[in-house]
Amino acid sequence: MAERVFLHVGAPKSGTTFLQTVMWENREGLAERGVLIPGRRRYDLNLMAKAVRTDLGYDSNPGPAAKVWRRVAKQTRNWQGTAVISNEWLSLASADQAGNVIDAVAPAVVHVVFTARAFPDLVTAAWQETLKLGWSIPLNQFIDDLDIEGERWSWSTMDPSLVLARWGNQLPTQRVHVVTVPPRGSDPLLLWRRFAGLCGIDADTCDTSGGDRNESLTVESARLLQLLGPLLRDAVDADTGERWESHRWIRRYLANTVLIDRGRHRIRLADTELAVIRERTAASVGALRAAAYSIVGDLEELSGDEPPPEGRHPESVTA
Repeated sequence: MAERVFLHVGAPKSGTTFLQTVMWENREGLAERGVLIPGRRRYDLNLMAKAVRTDLGYDSNPGPAAKVWRRVAKQTRNWQGTAVISNEWLSLASADQAGNVIDAVAPAVVHVVFTARAFPDLVTAAWQETLKLGWSIPLNQFIDDLDIEGERWSWSTMDPSLVLARWGNQLPTQRVHVVTVPPRGSDPLLLWRRFAGLCGIDADTCDTSGGDRNESLTVESARLLQLLGPLLRDAVDADTGERWESHRWIRRYLANTVLIDRGRHRIRLADTELAVIRERTAASVGALRAAAYSIVGDLEELSGDEPPPEGRHPESVTA
């Protein structure tokens, strides 16, 4: 049986893609050193998270996602050593669903890990993810809608104090961990070193050159994508056609290939928007300190840098 299992449950847009690809690309070497990265392919962990958060993993007649989750759980239970299970959409799980996951890998000693990014950067990056699906929601409305619980992009999936209240409620606080994302300008491998060290991985033994980064757009590119999105969704028949067509053309091609290196300015939040986010940050940091979770990094990093002086709000970008 696995001795320790680290469940990395979020947040989306907190360096998860980079951490996951580094672990996946090094999984054979990690296995030789006693660390399991379960699954047959990286996408298995997306299916696993879907099964967990929709209770599909417990049907008597399981579908593909549930079968993957059962295989991952069995692979983890049968491992002799440490296992790391990482998917940011586990942050959507309810407290009961989180408990089911912890029970499924028992009797291993379970640790829950949440990588937490500066809230202002997290919000603007999350907003861009909706644009990459062809939606055109204004930034201020996106921020207002973060209060809607249970949505994919909401404080209930992005705020570590809320997610860990569900995932950590049956664990000792010393086994509930917040790993903060280092501020802009830090060593680009510092997040990996923090995360790896927590999980008992020697960071220097892993090749990080193949780690994917889900980069953010400049404000000009984001604004263009916002304006074009609905037209592009119609063009690829996104609502009734094959889901992967919109993902292929809008997200992967236009956003992440054509627009990623264009434009000049970072996104700057309006003062009213920033005030709302800073209030949320203060409340979250206070709750995390009160809970006495294990902190790797510094909770002050969640406040973020001062707004970029050269930044612009998306609504200020002209045609």
